[in-house]
Amino acid sequence: MEDGNSIIYGLEHQTRSLSPQYAESEAIRFLIGTQSLKPNSNQVHVVELEEDTGALHTKVFKHDIGEIWHLRCSPHDAANLVTTHNTYDPNTLQCTMGVSIFKLPTLQVIPKDLDELSSLQGRNAEDLELLVTIKPEKAEEEIRCAEWHPTDAGRLGVVYESSVRVHDVSSGAAVCSMKSDGRTRLKLTAGKWNPHQGHTQFAVLQDMHIKCFDTRTDCSKPSWSIDNAHRQLVRDLDFNPNRQFHLASAGDDAALNIWDYRNGKEPIFNRTDHSHWVWTVRYNSYHEQLLLTGSSDGRGLLYAAASICRDPDDDSEKTGKILEDGVLQSYEQHEDSVYCSEWSTVEPWTFASLSYDARLVISRVPRPFKYKLLL
Repeated sequence: MEDGNSIIYGLEHQTRSLSPQYAESEAIRFLIGTQSLKPNSNQVHVVELEEDTGALHTKVFKHDIGEIWHLRCSPHDAANLVTTHNTYDPNTLQCTMGVSIFKLPTLQVIPKDLDELSSLQGRNAEDLELLVTIKPEKAEEEIRCAEWHPTDAGRLGVVYESSVRVHDVSSGAAVCSMKSDGRTRLKLTAGKWNPHQGHTQFAVLQDMHIKCFDTRTDCSKPSWSIDNAHRQLVRDLDFNPNRQFHLASAGDDAALNIWDYRNGKEPIFNRTDHSHWVWTVRYNSYHEQLLLTGSSDGRGLLYAAASICRDPDDDSEKTGKILEDGVLQSYEQHEDSVYCSEWSTVEPWTFASLSYDARLVISRVPRPFKYKLLL
């Protein structure tokens, strides 16, 4: 795979959920969930990039439980994943959301020999092993997403429309609950564990605001909050992996904001390069000044936010080893809203973006920017 040449993988059904295989340490793999309204037609695709040749290898698994709205691979076991899904019941004519934990029957994607390749080519979608399903307390309650705890393999944070509950992975039972302020009707839209502060904090997005709760307390009040983080709905957030007080957020005001939540009145970095809603933002795990965004304008953008990532004694600016703030590259191979952008957890220069038109685009950071960071 050469720099500047993206690889496109097309699916049969519409898509809006993507996750790297976090616990995988060698292969560049992404998992995709489909969102088809047809009964028993949804799937989970495992896509592996062969780095030397640029070839894509895939495995397809059935997800008959319903359309997938969110998917996240386990950071503890490469075989486990969790999906947030919507199921239509023809008997009651109603849709019910749920969260299901599955296990992949195999981790192998690239065939070892020609005989195995021939057998794989004629094979239909395989079954996933269902471990547990978590259902809302009320059938009509919506579920936004489910996030694995960063260090505790037995805990899962689930964001509902009006609360967050931490569930036991084995039984599905709720062990902790955080409810939104009863005086407001503002619904939650997403959430994520804080990878710092002892992995006890869970941040949620509520309308235009970001609020973070400590799961060791009664969760009646947030530990910290950023009010009016965006002028319109906040869609996504991601914590800086290296700086414990920094996080990035994206919203319907077409903005990318970076915050120091110790003083959340004004962002420390702000860009409005998209022309429509920004659905996703992701920090590079190795190089914190690199970020990805995806938007309803059909573009994925690669950003540099170098000016806020320098330490006081850092002389990289004098030596020229620093990127200029702003958009480094625009990726426009999509024809619909880009709902997800994710970095590979194995190769720091490789990333993927996914749009609603069932198109996965795998790209690499252009060589000039890569060398400027390394040399």
